[in-house]
Amino acid sequence: MNSAPNPLAYSYIRMSTDIQLKGDSLRRQQQSSKAYADQNGLELVEDFKLEDIGVSAFKGANVSSGALGKFLALVKGGEIARGSYLLVESLDRISRQQVLDSIPVFFDIIKSGINVVTLADAHLYRAGETNFADIMYSVMILGRAYEESKTKSMRVGEAWRNKRNKASEKKLTKVAPAWLTLREDRSVFDIIKERADVVQQIFDFADAGHGSFVITRRLNQSDVPTFTKSDGWHESYVTKILNNRAVLGEFQPHRYDELGERIASGDPIRSYFPRIVDEDQFLRVQAARRRRLVEGAGRKGPEYRNLFSKIAKCDYCGAPMRFVHKGRPPKGTQALKCTNAVRNLGCESVSWKYSDFETSFLYFVKEVDLTAILQAAAQDSGQAMLQQRMAALEEKVHQLQVKRERIFEMLDDPGSSTTFIKGKLEECESEISKEQQQIEQLQGQLLASQPMPSITALELKSLIDAIQDMTASDIFDRRAVVANRLRSMIRSLRVASDGSQPKAKRIEHFLSSTGVDPEERRRLLDQIQWSNEHAQRFQRTFSVVLADGISRHVVVKSDDPTDFIAEVLVGKDGAISGSDRGMPIGWSDGLDDVFDEPASAQ
Repeated sequence: MNSAPNPLAYSYIRMSTDIQLKGDSLRRQQQSSKAYADQNGLELVEDFKLEDIGVSAFKGANVSSGALGKFLALVKGGEIARGSYLLVESLDRISRQQVLDSIPVFFDIIKSGINVVTLADAHLYRAGETNFADIMYSVMILGRAYEESKTKSMRVGEAWRNKRNKASEKKLTKVAPAWLTLREDRSVFDIIKERADVVQQIFDFADAGHGSFVITRRLNQSDVPTFTKSDGWHESYVTKILNNRAVLGEFQPHRYDELGERIASGDPIRSYFPRIVDEDQFLRVQAARRRRLVEGAGRKGPEYRNLFSKIAKCDYCGAPMRFVHKGRPPKGTQALKCTNAVRNLGCESVSWKYSDFETSFLYFVKEVDLTAILQAAAQDSGQAMLQQRMAALEEKVHQLQVKRERIFEMLDDPGSSTTFIKGKLEECESEISKEQQQIEQLQGQLLASQPMPSITALELKSLIDAIQDMTASDIFDRRAVVANRLRSMIRSLRVASDGSQPKAKRIEHFLSSTGVDPEERRRLLDQIQWSNEHAQRFQRTFSVVLADGISRHVVVKSDDPTDFIAEVLVGKDGAISGSDRGMPIGWSDGLDDVFDEPASAQ
C-alpha cells in the first residue's frame, strides 16, 4: 500500500535591504527552511522562489504587490494545496503594519488552510485552529514588529534631516559627480578643473544647437579624455551630463520606496556642490533639448544642410517641407518640397531651390540678426542677450509649472498633509509669478531696444555667403548656431513654392463642377488669370510668424532671391508696414493683392 505524499512546504524570505544579503541572511534562512522540512517530513518546494528582497512590509507592499501577495492569490485560486506549510523566520517577516492591518493578513493565511511555521522558535500555527494562546502571541509579536519599524523609520528620518541641515559642514555622502572630489574631512568638494572644462565645453556645444550625438562625435574626434575607463565618449553619458542639475550645485537625495524603486526624497539641496555651469545656459539647453524631443531631431550631415527641418510647412496642405537632395552642385540639386507632393498624396506643390529659399529667408527676415549669431553666439549683441535671458526664464517657468502639477498629484495620496501641499503650492506659485514678472520686464526692454540690426544689403549678403560656404572648416558650427536660433524664434513658417497657382487651379475645378455657362466660366477664369499674372501672385511666397508676435509675408522674385514683389511686416501691435509692388503699404488697396484669395477678382 502506497503511503500518502509528504505535505508541501514553501519557504518565504523577506529582507529589506541587500546589506542583509551580504550578511549571509539569505543562505541562513534557506538552510533553516530545509532543516525544518527534513525534520518534520515535509517536501520543500525549492523551484518556487517566494522571496521579497528589498520589499518593505511596513506599509504592506509585500502583500499588495510582492511575492507574498502572489502566494496568497495562488492559495485562494486552488493552485496551492490546503494543508501546505509556509515557513518564515518570524511573524514580522509577514507584516510590519499596524496590528489592525497585519492581523487580518496573518489570519487570512491560516483561514485559507495554510500552516505557518516560525523558524526562529520552531512554533507551528495550525491551519483552521483558534488556539487562544497562539492568537494572543501573534497579536503581541505583530504589534511589536510595527512599533519597532515605526521607531526605526522615525529615527532614520530624523537622522537624515539632521544630516541635511548640516550638509554645509559635512557632506551627506561620498558620492559626487565625476568632475568633483571630496576632501578627506568630507567638508568640501574640490573641482577637477580639466573635467569641469570638458563639462563646460559640452554645454557650450549644446547651447550652440548641437545634439548629444554630435557632441559625442566631437569629443571623440578631439581625443578628449573620458571620466571613466570607457573606450570613448558615449551619447548616453553626454545626455546624462546635460540633464544633471549637479552642474548648478544641486544635490537631490533619494530613497527606496516600498517596491524597492529609487525615488527623490525631499527638495534638492542647493549650493551643495560647486556650480560649474551658468543657470541661464543650463535652462536654455534644457529648452532646446525639449524642443528637439517635440519637433524631432536627427544626425546632421557634415554641412547641416537644412536649417528649416521640422519648421517649414507647405502653405497649400500643411504638410512638412522635405529637404530633397539629388547630389551636390553643380550637377546635383537640393530643394524644399512638400512631403505630400513628394509622396503623390494630393498636393501639387512645386519645389523651391533650397539655396534660394535660405537666401531669401535670411535676407528678408532681419530679426534673425546674422551679425549677432555669428559673433560668438551673440556675445556682442545686447538684444540677443536679452532674448537669451528671456528664453532661460521661460524654461524656468515651464519647469516650475511641471513641479506644480506634481504637487497637485500629491493630493491623491491619502497620507499627504493638506497643509504641507498648500504651502508647497503657494511657494511654487510665488516663484512662477516672480519669473513671469521678469519676463514681462525683458519684453519691455526688447521693445525699447533697436529692433533691427544696422547692416547694409551688401554686408548681409556677405554674411549669408559665409554660412553657405560649404568648403569652410567650421561650416557645421556656423549653420548649427543659425539653425538653433531659427528653432527658438520661429512660431510658424508657411512656404508657397508656386504662389497662388494651386489656389487658382482649385477655383477652376470648382467652376467646372457648377452649372455656370461655359462662355461665362471662360471669361471669369481669364479675368482671374489676368489678375493673378498682373499682381504676380504666382511668384514664390513665404509667411513667417515669430515667437515675439511679429510676422512677415514676402513674395520673392523668381529670378533674384534677394529681390521682392511684396514685403509686408505686421508688428506686435498689429501695425502693418512694408512695400507691395514697389509702393509703400497703404497705397490704394495694396494689401488686397497680397493677402486676398484669387476668387476676390470676381
